[in-house]
Amino acid sequence: MHQGYQLTSGLPRIAYESHGQGAPVVFVHGVGGNLDNWRDQLEHFGRDHRAVALDLRGYGHSDDIPGALDFHDFAADVLAVMDTLGLARAPLVGLSMGGLVIQSVYARAPERVSALVLAACRPADAPVAHGEQFARDRLAPLESERPQQALADSLLPKLMGPATAPDVVARLRDSLLRLRLDQYRQIVPVRTQLPPYLALADIRVPTLVLGGRQDQLAPVEQMQAIARAIAGSELDIFEDCGHFLNIEQAPAFNVRLRAFLDAVAERAPSA
Repeated sequence: MHQGYQLTSGLPRIAYESHGQGAPVVFVHGVGGNLDNWRDQLEHFGRDHRAVALDLRGYGHSDDIPGALDFHDFAADVLAVMDTLGLARAPLVGLSMGGLVIQSVYARAPERVSALVLAACRPADAPVAHGEQFARDRLAPLESERPQQALADSLLPKLMGPATAPDVVARLRDSLLRLRLDQYRQIVPVRTQLPPYLALADIRVPTLVLGGRQDQLAPVEQMQAIARAIAGSELDIFEDCGHFLNIEQAPAFNVRLRAFLDAVAERAPSA
């Protein structure tokens, strides 16, 4: 059941939802998203976990970005929510830009991360190819007469797989239409021109890497390279799936994530 969001007390205030009791798991959305992207996971894992999702600063119900944005401020948002909830350590699940954010959390505070799930994202150890041009292309729709609609129309074909169901398309469009465009203008250049900040070979926690076979933004080869670089990581590719694995194939995503979390819990040293 949708329990409504709460806000952290510090500034900027970060909106989050926490569902259920038990072992925690924290979900982080991408550049075109918000915490509602994780609704299927909050409902599923909230049955027997403490499932947490947040709106990064500049998104959803969180405060605007205060001043100039440093990409690693997003890691501070994740840690602020964990601090608010008293979570000393947790598995982090990030999709797209959320995968970059949780790599940033690990680089900043590895002791707070018990496992990583990197879904449809780019690696922290390599810059975006042609980052400035990429940013210009992403921001170009904002110059149209109906910028919100133009942005959704330009991004949706890149986010979907050929078999994406109409209800999923509607959810993705709604997510894009809820973007705060002034905030998006700040975030895109910072995200696309981010210099390397973490060697994947230095990741020392259990890691699951997930990709979609038809993902145009995070192609299979990229996800395979991430998995090869992280010792002991697991890799799964979802067939007939685009970028938003957790929405397009929510049941399969949840089953795979649950198996991973269960295995991590079994390997964890007892208190």
